[in-house]
Amino acid sequence: MKDLNLYLIRHGQTEWNIKDQMQGSKNSPLTADGVLGAKITGQHLKDIPFVAAYSSPQQRAVETRDYILTERDDSVAVHTLDGLCEMDFGLWEGQHVPELLKLPEFNLYMHEPEKFDASTNQGEIYHDVLVRMQKSLDEIVKNAPDKGNILIVSHGTALRLLICVLNGGDWRKHRDENYFPRILNTSISKVNYQGDGNSGHYKVDYFNDVEHIKK
Repeated sequence: MKDLNLYLIRHGQTEWNIKDQMQGSKNSPLTADGVLGAKITGQHLKDIPFVAAYSSPQQRAVETRDYILTERDDSVAVHTLDGLCEMDFGLWEGQHVPELLKLPEFNLYMHEPEKFDASTNQGEIYHDVLVRMQKSLDEIVKNAPDKGNILIVSHGTALRLLICVLNGGDWRKHRDENYFPRILNTSISKVNYQGDGNSGHYKVDYFNDVEHIKK
């Protein structure tokens, strides 16, 4: 039986994050605070013996992962998985959120996830993001040794959806801030997996922890 601890991290703050622009399949650079947040996260986790480190192939996630790992004295094998990418926002990529709020479909995206069908923006729907994120976690644990800790760097919308469900929540309600909070930059969520690698149970020990950043 496997007993694995998965440390799920959102990438560091980016230029589009602070400008309130939609950032999914497209990328913008980490800010100075974003780099610092990644390094502080690395210092906080430097004594945890990771057996592997994963990220999406998107630049902001890869850089965050690598900044975290540079704070360590040991070497950790790194991997990228397409399934860990952020939700693709299609034609909304890079657009200013206050302007998008005028669109009926964007309000479905924000407040009624089960009704959002991406017909206007030509991007992804929530259920598809959830499925690929779950498959990515399953692939990671299947390829992992029986025991150990694994670093995983992904993205805000994708992680919020995934962790809400892993925590026993309803994906249709995950955008409700009173139901499940948005995932903050360089926050840490810890998930334990126990099983044989083909089937098993995920348990959320904690999520969205930013105490290391506040210090």
